[in-house]
Amino acid sequence: MNKSAKSLSPIRGSSWLRNKQYTPIAFLAPTLVLLLTFAIIPMFWGLGLAFTEYPLLQPPRFIGLENFRRLMDDPVFWASLRNTCYYIIGTVPPRIILGFVVALLLNQAILGRNLLRAMFYFPVIAPLVSVSLLWQWMFNTHFGVINSLLRLIGLAPVPWLTSSKYALTAVMIMSVWKTIGWNMVVFLAGLQGISPSYYEAAQIDGANSWQCTRYITLPLLRPIVLLALVISTINSSKVFEQVYIMTGGGPGYSTMTLVQQVYHSAFQSYEMGYASAISLVLFAIVMVLSVIQFKYLGDRTDE
Repeated sequence: MNKSAKSLSPIRGSSWLRNKQYTPIAFLAPTLVLLLTFAIIPMFWGLGLAFTEYPLLQPPRFIGLENFRRLMDDPVFWASLRNTCYYIIGTVPPRIILGFVVALLLNQAILGRNLLRAMFYFPVIAPLVSVSLLWQWMFNTHFGVINSLLRLIGLAPVPWLTSSKYALTAVMIMSVWKTIGWNMVVFLAGLQGISPSYYEAAQIDGANSWQCTRYITLPLLRPIVLLALVISTINSSKVFEQVYIMTGGGPGYSTMTLVQQVYHSAFQSYEMGYASAISLVLFAIVMVLSVIQFKYLGDRTDE
């Protein structure tokens, strides 16, 4: 009786379940299947489509490097590439600098510190579509809040979203405002991981606040700076929603970005192969920027 019960035991009968070598695989299998299905396979499929002509309703046809030759002669692509580069340059440094400054201030023992942290972080969790619509109203030339404030101090209203001179800047302002809280949280985590003994020793030696920040805080936060810089660069390179809602890529092509051109090529012109070629170029740009950041900041972090 006991022998039959032991033989029917599912645990004893399936020795591989008791093998610790297969336990991690069993837990990771569902996530790996989803990652393979919705990330890895589509990535390689899109890579292959970049070398085809694929009008969506017909089978893809291999055309080699024709899509990339077309990119070289496409003025919209160059405008989108230029705007994307401007957007990265105009948003990543302010995100890092302002996030670090806010984190330094809110790491102090001040009244209402937790409330202020929540207020700065709230835009991060707010829906991007709602935030874009809110700022679109605030930037309105005739009745927007920002131009109303400019009139109060005697300045002329600015055509924020209807002028090619200011439209991209307006989108940058909104994007920086929305993402400061994320960088603040990242830097706060790093600041709270620094032992107070470093600052105590520096103060005994006569160091002031600026010297403590320059020679203690910043060097110890290099891994955090690298993390924030890489993620901010990736997020800035794939900007889409706020541009689509606030300006639609205009006026003209003054705010058209690479991701928005991918959207137009794929789902309005039904040129999936051409859209994949643009995506591949964007992927290469982000990869190069990330490698450069890891090369220079990563080496210093190891030191």
